[in-house]
Amino acid sequence: MTLPQRISRIALPPLLLVAGLLAYRLTVVSANSEKSFVPAGPHKPWTITSAQHEPRIVTDEQLFAVLDRVKPPARPSLTNSYVHALRLWGPSADFGDASVPSGEELKSYFLSDVTFRKVAGENAPELFNRDVDGINVRSFDDRTDHRESSSHHADDLLATFAEIGLPLDTRLELRNGDATIADLLHASMRRFHLDRLEYEWSTIVYARYLFPLKNWRNSNGEKISLQSMVEELISHPFDAGPCNGLHRLEALAVLYRADEQCHQLPPLTRMKMLAYMKQVSDLLVVSQTSDGFWNRRWPLGEAALEDQTATLYDKILVTGHHLEWLALAPDEVQPPRETIVRAGQWLARTLGEMDEKQIVEAYGPYSHSARALCLWRQVDPYEAWKQGKQHQ
Repeated sequence: MTLPQRISRIALPPLLLVAGLLAYRLTVVSANSEKSFVPAGPHKPWTITSAQHEPRIVTDEQLFAVLDRVKPPARPSLTNSYVHALRLWGPSADFGDASVPSGEELKSYFLSDVTFRKVAGENAPELFNRDVDGINVRSFDDRTDHRESSSHHADDLLATFAEIGLPLDTRLELRNGDATIADLLHASMRRFHLDRLEYEWSTIVYARYLFPLKNWRNSNGEKISLQSMVEELISHPFDAGPCNGLHRLEALAVLYRADEQCHQLPPLTRMKMLAYMKQVSDLLVVSQTSDGFWNRRWPLGEAALEDQTATLYDKILVTGHHLEWLALAPDEVQPPRETIVRAGQWLARTLGEMDEKQIVEAYGPYSHSARALCLWRQVDPYEAWKQGKQHQ
């Protein structure tokens, strides 16, 4: 036997072993990631509405004035504004004004590439594309030359589809072939991992569409469990994450409310979630200004009152988001009603006095504020607007 042959006999088995292990891992990962954990057919999301009712937060007249100012922005507009408008108004809204997109037009912007190009322009790259994980949403960071037509938050489109009640078999008419919301959801959860910067909207999507699914595997074969998602939500400083950490609080509230309908979370986990939300609620009592708003330094408690640098944008963003998640939160974590009323009245007065250009330029947080007021009154925004219009 020659020396090369002897070397080959020694080296070949380890190489075969490595190759075999690699093939096995790829097979296992592929099997885990390709196995569908998304419900089939016309599966509808959990309905999670306001758990609170406080008529003093805003009068009928004030609410109409606010809603009339935050109607969907006229074209041309941003994808970010359109998704916030759809989330606030729903698909049934029709304002009888050709310059104001209807709810159906807003929905079609996301579900039909033909409508998308009519609004965003023929040269706009597709909002949805296909990659190794399936259907993907074009992110704000993906195409810096087309940010105005991109999604600004990971999975905020999916979360909005869930909030307006679209079933998973709803069609997505894409530029390169049709798909469904189920396809988008499956791809999103395959990409999900707990080390990502932004996971709050993904948690809301999971809570509304997939809960009580207890675990799944992402495209890397990593097991994502319900318990690990909860721990991620409650293990960070209160203001960590996009929008001052406030999306994380809404994710907690939505997940907790979803569990009220199917009782899958262990009692200790539910207690931890309640304790986290209650800590925030207690901080809001002492960090609220005499005017009624909160600023970005609210986690500091009373020390937040010393902040004289907060912009009007910051005040509205923080105050509106806090009222929004609190409207969905259970009774056990609520601050005194006077805290809620002061915040709501400040929002109503401030939004009613703002310049229209300011509202359009920062439509996202201002729409959150309008939605929060509607949630606390337990009214549908479009129905409240129609009623106010009739009494003008």
